[in-house]
Amino acid sequence: MLSNNQQKQIAEQFIKFFCKGDIDSLIVLMSEDLKFQGPLFKFDSREAYIKALQNDPPEETACEIISLTINQDSVCIFYKYGKGEAHITIAQHFKFLGSLISEILVVFDPRGVT
Repeated sequence: MLSNNQQKQIAEQFIKFFCKGDIDSLIVLMSEDLKFQGPLFKFDSREAYIKALQNDPPEETACEIISLTINQDSVCIFYKYGKGEAHITIAQHFKFLGSLISEILVVFDPRGVT
């Protein structure tokens, strides 16, 4: 079982790698049977999630963490994702199993940036 600080570090790394568009670095942070749910997609494996990211990779962009909350087996991060004045606020809830992310819930308004 990871400490709260270790979970926090892994979740922050995930956000950092995602915002850099570094898909390869994301792979080692997630369990093979990852459960992912967002407003646009749902996946039941790390492979399916990674394949979707490879087909439509995230652009390298700035991100600013607004809030971070740690619970016994999860971390929730709210952050601004975008370039310049155009950004979107995203919430990601990470659950852990052992030393890997086992579930990701992503919440944002898919209608566009503000």
